[in-house]
Amino acid sequence: MLDVTDRRAAVANLVQARWGDLLAEIGRTVVERDDARLPPPPDLMAATGSTGLQAFPLPPEAGGEDADALTWGMILEQIGYHCADSALPVIINHQVDIARFVCESGRADLIETYAIPIAQGRCGAGIAYTENADAFSFRTVLRRKGDGYVLAGYKSYVTGGQISDVFLTYPLDEAGDMQACLVQSDDPGVTVRPAEPMGMRTAGAASVTFDDVPLPAGRVLEANDGLTHAQRFLSNQRLWIACAPLGRAQAVLDDCAARLAGTVRYGERVAELKNVEASLGRMFVAVETARVMLYHALSRVADGRAEPIFDPVVSAAKYFAVEQIRFVLERAFGVLGGYGFYGTPHLGRYMRDFAGLALVAGTQDILEVNLGAGVVARAGRPPSRAGFEEDYERMMGPRHSPHGADTSTPQMGVDLLNR
Repeated sequence: MLDVTDRRAAVANLVQARWGDLLAEIGRTVVERDDARLPPPPDLMAATGSTGLQAFPLPPEAGGEDADALTWGMILEQIGYHCADSALPVIINHQVDIARFVCESGRADLIETYAIPIAQGRCGAGIAYTENADAFSFRTVLRRKGDGYVLAGYKSYVTGGQISDVFLTYPLDEAGDMQACLVQSDDPGVTVRPAEPMGMRTAGAASVTFDDVPLPAGRVLEANDGLTHAQRFLSNQRLWIACAPLGRAQAVLDDCAARLAGTVRYGERVAELKNVEASLGRMFVAVETARVMLYHALSRVADGRAEPIFDPVVSAAKYFAVEQIRFVLERAFGVLGGYGFYGTPHLGRYMRDFAGLALVAGTQDILEVNLGAGVVARAGRPPSRAGFEEDYERMMGPRHSPHGADTSTPQMGVDLLNR
């Protein structure tokens, strides 16, 4: 049984000591920024980099400390606990994954130009994937022109797009196969416009238009299998996106208990009413069980045992944690009564912000279908690597694109917010 009590305590102390004041400062303006749909100020975003937050999970070649997946997940959880801005850890984690992919390319020029500045907080970065279409119907196209390329199309939602200097962009090529390339916000023909999502209003979300953007060949990060590249990003996000909200759910539970302990009705402290105690108990169970699931999946990734494209344990952890986080917010609304409705600007914002968890990196219902198909495929057979490959083919379809190129990628549950 995994016991990480000491590591969790050490991470909590680390986050408080290194970034606690900064996280509190970013959270202090979140209500006003949420109303105005503004991301964290540039100086504070730069401070997250200069204090080593983005670099912490990155490899040494980017100046990072190479923290493993479990430690990074715990750090995100603590960021969620200490910072009232729900969008901050999402922005940071997208930047981290982009820098990580650049490092994995092994190209010193790209690492120097993009990964190191991202790690240092000198370069904002966003994922330009979503088009409100399935991955095989993308209209953003990368065409050959001379020694380079021309990019044309539109991405409808990019987290942190308003504060991004570079976009990891996923277009189709002229044969219809996906590629991954790096596009700068100051490239000729790039237009960034603010988006207006229901939640995560402080994420600086944007749409991005590419109007015949000239692109040097050296900015193509993945020319042969962009779909698998994108799927690896989505698989990572299934874990990361739930970690910080778990920390915020813990903070909501703590805040509920403290407020109700000081509230008296009919001569009795509300926190001591039996129905309230039962609600707080159920919220505690939800937080603790979600944490166990996430830590188990994070340890699986850290140990190199997770499948990079679609891992059932990782997907189950995301699914379960999201359900528990939403339950905690709903129960908090119930036990706080009128105060939750009109007395605090935060709870309703968290409910809006975390509503999107049910959609991101594979909707909850798609995950149910994929996980259930895997259960059926494995029934009656002992687990093995070969067995997993057979299950994968049966569950996701043949590992090829409609155009014949081997993509090693599922054709089900592909998109981030494209449903």
